[in-house]
Amino acid sequence: MQNNENREFPKLTTSRLLLDPLTMKDAKDVFAIFSDPRVIKNYDVQIFKDISEAEGLIDYFYLRFESDTGIRWAIRDKQTGELIGSCGFNTWNPYDHCAVVGYELAPQFWGKGYASEAVSAILDFIFAKSFYFYVNRVEALILPQNKPSAQLVKKLGFALDGVMRGKTYWNDDFHDIAMYSMLNKQWHAR
Repeated sequence: MQNNENREFPKLTTSRLLLDPLTMKDAKDVFAIFSDPRVIKNYDVQIFKDISEAEGLIDYFYLRFESDTGIRWAIRDKQTGELIGSCGFNTWNPYDHCAVVGYELAPQFWGKGYASEAVSAILDFIFAKSFYFYVNRVEALILPQNKPSAQLVKKLGFALDGVMRGKTYWNDDFHDIAMYSMLNKQWHAR
């Protein structure tokens, strides 16, 4: 892997959105998202109780980029600059040429197509630029009961590979995870 010292964080735009780095100025909005039980019920983290947890998450996302182990974009309204969520690749593996996509929005922005617009933009980026290694496969790991997220990836053309039983543990219980995937050639053929 190459050192990320001189690499600029890629900024992406869509018709309605600006995708750029999360900063500490976003901590209040990140806290609002991750302290909302409607968001957290489909996420493998505990509900945030203090803004310092949001600051820690922003640091974590920044360190993932700096260490070449992931990237997370703020999703902003292009007109107002308001933070409406985040998306990115939580993990990537240059040896398997694979990345795992993740995303969340503040609930007031659900059902308006923002998540699919943002995820489509980052898929265009990762499959075209492949950042610093060729990405052949992007996976989405989704709780089976998270129907809106499953609909989003299916709408984008992801295929359901299967359900991994008892794959993840949080909130004192084991949870199944549905694995969806998109291949580079499949993305370009659509």
